[in-house]
Amino acid sequence: MTKRTSKMAETILDASRAIVRDLGPDKLTFEAIAGRVGVSKQAIIYWFPNKARLLEALVRPALEAEAAAGKSAVGPKTTPDAALRGMIEALAVFHMSDLDRFRMMYVTPQIGQRPGRDGAMVTTLGRMHPATTEMYDALAECLVRGGRYDRLIEARRASVAVHTALLGLLLRMAMADTLNAPLRHRDDALLEALLGVIAPQAA
Repeated sequence: MTKRTSKMAETILDASRAIVRDLGPDKLTFEAIAGRVGVSKQAIIYWFPNKARLLEALVRPALEAEAAAGKSAVGPKTTPDAALRGMIEALAVFHMSDLDRFRMMYVTPQIGQRPGRDGAMVTTLGRMHPATTEMYDALAECLVRGGRYDRLIEARRASVAVHTALLGLLLRMAMADTLNAPLRHRDDALLEALLGVIAPQAA
C-alpha cells in the first residue's frame, strides 16, 4: 500500500468511526462517509469496494487487540479459575475503556447486513475469526491442562460461552450508556457477579 493509499484509507476509516460514534452504527453508509470526507461515493467505493471490506478494515485491528488482551491473562502455569477470572477482567477493562470501539466491533457489523446468494449473511467476522480463535484456544488449553475439562472441544465450547456471556453484559452496559439510562446495579457489581458465577474459587 502506497503512502497515498494509506492516507486516504485512514481518512475514510476515521470518518467511519466518527459517524458510528456521533450518529450510531445504522448511519454508517457510503453516502455519509463521502459527505464527511468531502469526496464522491464512488471515491469511497474505489478504496473499499463494499461494506464488508470497510467493516473488516474497521473491526479487524480491534478484534486482534481484544484477543491479545484476553490471551495476556493465560500463562503456562495459570489455574483454570484464575485464567477465567483474568480473561474476563482483562476483556472487561479493554471494552469498558472505549464503548465506542465496542459498538464498532459488535454492533456495527450487524447493521445493514443482507443475506448473500447462498443465504449466508454478508459479514466480515468469518474472515477475522483467527484472532478470536487464538484467544479461545489459549483458554481452552488452560482448562484442559488444569483438569477442568477432559476434551479440548468441550473446553473450547466453554471458552466461547464465557466470552459470549461477557459480551452480553457489556452490550447491556453500552445500551444503558447510549440511552443515558443507568442500570439498577453498578457496572463493577455486575461484572463481579458474572465472575462469581464463572470462577467462584478464584474470587
